[in-house]
Amino acid sequence: MRPARQPHPFTAAKFVMTHELDRIAAATDTGVTIVCGFPASGKSTAARHLTDVMGAVLIDKDSFATELEESVMTELTGDPHDRDSSVYARVINPHIYSALIRHALITGHRAPVVVDAPFLGHVRGAAQQGISLAEYIGSSVSAPARQVQTIWVSAEPDQIRERMARRGAPRDAGKLANWDAYRTEVLEQGTGELAAAVVDYVVQN
Repeated sequence: MRPARQPHPFTAAKFVMTHELDRIAAATDTGVTIVCGFPASGKSTAARHLTDVMGAVLIDKDSFATELEESVMTELTGDPHDRDSSVYARVINPHIYSALIRHALITGHRAPVVVDAPFLGHVRGAAQQGISLAEYIGSSVSAPARQVQTIWVSAEPDQIRERMARRGAPRDAGKLANWDAYRTEVLEQGTGELAAAVVDYVVQN
C-alpha cells in the first residue's frame, strides 16, 4: 500500500515519456494508475507501455462499454460516435466514468490496473475544488484516494490533429471537421495547465 498523499499544491514533474513511465511502473505494485489527457495525445500508447511493464490489467474507456454508448447515442442524437455533445456529457459520460472507476478500483485490490481515459471533466472538477485528481476520483465513488495515482499525457495541438487524422477513428470525425473550434474551445481552454496542478505526473509525448 502506498503512503498517504502529501498536502497540496502538487507540482507534477515533466519527463520524457518512456523513461518516466518506466520509473512510475517500477514504484507501482498494486492499485490504480489513471492515464489521462486529450484524445489522441498519446495516452493509449502510454497506458499500453505501463500495462506491459507492470503486468497490469488495462481498462480502456474506448472499449469499456462501446456498444452501450453507440446504441444510446444513436437513439438520442442519431450519431453513434458522438462523444462531444452536451447530450453525451449529460446522459452518458458521468455514468460511464463511475462504472469505469468502480471496476478499476475493485480490480486494483488484487492486481495493478491501468486506466486509459481522458478524465477532462474530472481534471476541471479537481482544480475547482483545490484537491488532487486522485482525491476527486476517489470521492466520486467513495473510495480512498491512496489507491489511485494519476498521469497526464501532454501533447501539442498539431500533434493531436496529426494523430487523429492518422488513426481515422469515427469518434474524431467531428473534431477534425471543426478543428479550429475544437482547438480553441477544448485544447486551448487551460485544461492542460489545470492538470499539471492536480495530477501526480505530467509526461510529455
